[in-house]
Amino acid sequence: MLPCIVHGQSTKSEVKTVTVQDTEEEEIMEPPPPRLVSKFQTVDAWLTNICGNNQPKKAIAKYSVGLFESKDDYTLFIAGFNTYETDINHSSTRMDFEPKNMYFRLPKSYYNNLTRNQVLAKITSSLKKFTTTSTFKNSFLAEANLVVFDTNGTTLWTRE
Repeated sequence: MLPCIVHGQSTKSEVKTVTVQDTEEEEIMEPPPPRLVSKFQTVDAWLTNICGNNQPKKAIAKYSVGLFESKDDYTLFIAGFNTYETDINHSSTRMDFEPKNMYFRLPKSYYNNLTRNQVLAKITSSLKKFTTTSTFKNSFLAEANLVVFDTNGTTLWTRE
């Protein structure tokens, strides 16, 4: 809130309080390509591949894992994001890293006969378990400040 002095036609001044909203822009994730065929059988194999391939060219503050859902399938994605202050009341979050194989279509056997909540719990468990592995701990993912599963808001890993 900022005080503001307003001068009218009369000789007295009046003080009004003006509220300035902080604004943040965030890039929107593109859906996976149609008919995506996964090269991996498990979440662990997918993430291990990402850790062993191309690395970001700059430091990444946050890695987001998310989920695209349709009637027939679930597709995970991972991308790296940084937030930039553009001025005092405005920031912009940009995707600064897209790994090769950033999408992973879950095999039907992974979620067959599970409710959506059970699928989310299973994915969350798989992702959290991966963050305890030496593959994760020795990768560029562990250099970020935060790794989250955006779909349910779960923090998977944070730099302490």
